[in-house]
Amino acid sequence: MRDLIARLQTKLDISEDAARRAIEVVVGFISHEAPAGALDELDAAIPGLKVLAETLPDDATIPAGSRHFGGMARLMMLADRMMAAGMTMPQVQDATREIIAYARERAGAPLVERIVAAIPGLRQVA
Repeated sequence: MRDLIARLQTKLDISEDAARRAIEVVVGFISHEAPAGALDELDAAIPGLKVLAETLPDDATIPAGSRHFGGMARLMMLADRMMAAGMTMPQVQDATREIIAYARERAGAPLVERIVAAIPGLRQVA
């Protein structure tokens, strides 16, 4: 995970804390929104994701009651949480893209594309 944090810091010019928070938010989101078993598959390629998802505080997850507007409301909550860590909206979008790209590199495109396709609205930022 350290290499992903460094990658976000370098490419987005953000602090280590902001990079960690971006990863936490995206992993928390995926852990609740992805198809069953997908996080296990990602964890096999990127060890530590499942443990991270299990240890996140309650505020890292997106409430199930916000399942309207094709998933865009949940994505905006995701953005709000990253911006609370000091990121701008362009950095939020770039961080999400970088995290998804990192997952593709480590876990393979077929798995990541299946996850992205299953989460409403994620394709627009991934």
